[in-house]
Amino acid sequence: MIDKTIQEISALLNASCIQDSPDQRIHGVCIDSREIQKDNLYIPLIGQKVDGHTFIESVKEKGCRASLWQKDHLPYPKEIALVLVEDTLQALQQLAKAYLNTLHCLVIGVTGSNGKTSCKDMLYSIFSQEKKTQKTQGNRNNEIGLPLTILEFDSDVEVAILEMGMENKGEIDFLCSIAPPDISIITTIGSAHMENLGGKKQIAQAKLEILENLKPGGLFLYDKDSPEIDDCLQEMNIDLTKKVVSFGTGGDICLTSDVQTIEDHIEFTCSCLDEKIVVSTLGLVQAKNALPCIYIALQKGIHSSSILEGLAHLDMTKMRMQLYSAQKAKILDDSYKSNPESAKAAIDALMSLPSSLHVACLSDMLDLGEEELNLHAQIGAYATQKGVDVLLGTGERTKQTVASFHGKSALWFETKEEMIKIARTFLNQECVILVKGSRAMAMDEVVNALRGNQNE
Repeated sequence: MIDKTIQEISALLNASCIQDSPDQRIHGVCIDSREIQKDNLYIPLIGQKVDGHTFIESVKEKGCRASLWQKDHLPYPKEIALVLVEDTLQALQQLAKAYLNTLHCLVIGVTGSNGKTSCKDMLYSIFSQEKKTQKTQGNRNNEIGLPLTILEFDSDVEVAILEMGMENKGEIDFLCSIAPPDISIITTIGSAHMENLGGKKQIAQAKLEILENLKPGGLFLYDKDSPEIDDCLQEMNIDLTKKVVSFGTGGDICLTSDVQTIEDHIEFTCSCLDEKIVVSTLGLVQAKNALPCIYIALQKGIHSSSILEGLAHLDMTKMRMQLYSAQKAKILDDSYKSNPESAKAAIDALMSLPSSLHVACLSDMLDLGEEELNLHAQIGAYATQKGVDVLLGTGERTKQTVASFHGKSALWFETKEEMIKIARTFLNQECVILVKGSRAMAMDEVVNALRGNQNE
């Protein structure tokens, strides 16, 4: 993480510093007064309900000796070094940008409606076989999380993998202004955020800001199965020094075999690596997520054995296609988020697992706009088509999913607790249970209850 003197920090920000010691060093930054460490730089952010400046005395009591400080917050606290700035959030972002400019690393930016976290995890697992590699932790992919991630990078990092999220036009553009990528990926264009942006083409236009901000001579990879990207690319004036590569069905990089599901992993071959590839996760979609990662690694000189090793031993971010055992049953946890595309992919993954009984526990998909009820109904029809046996639903929108399902049994519940009670009855038989819903629906609580660890 960032390790500099307070004077170096103030120089990076072109800001004045008061009450400091010339040799005072900063090791890392923190925006949460409850988690502050003695050598951190405290960055008090101003939220809708809480102003971090009000916690400065608590920060001082914990031994912290330096803070950014917004100039308009008077009087200035005593006995702590202060770097005086106009706006602490902007200063956090400026500091991250300036610090990244001091590092000599390959920057890979990853965005997409689905799969960006899995893609990030795969890239990290591959590159870390041979190079000092660091990545976005969790979902810290916004205007606060991304700069905090950068400031956690060590000075000797060689590969920096940054997840970039968005809900509105211009947000990827802004994140790239902090961290211009050498390589960028769009994993998919899906229906998430249609409520804000209006349609898939508008989502693609917003995601393609990651190409517009790609460094000259950079490499851009995109999902060929998202036709909205191709439509937008035809309307763009792309810097001819940038290399554009597609992956997926009909893409420059594609699968050359069926994807085989074997217990808790998948196996396949692809056009850019002439060896059987084993990936320690589930789902056809994860095979496709691996394609740009394999190609990038080969382009950057990573040995094929390291690529295979990295993919075979992934440490995936939780709540994404994780398979657990619970009594006689298997639980497929894909509960982190949901939208129509990822829900269909999760159903595909569920049905790829051999079992005499397949159960789907589903909840609402959010931010889908005017078509949300129809899109929920489509998931019920898709589950029927794919052969799901039992569908358990909760959430007002998911009533439509349950109503359109015509398998062996479909039940809708007012609460997750009622769903859990029925879902538990399947644990004493051999079956696979998928759990999925938007993050706000907290379907991980269902997973934890079925596994018997409700307090996790």
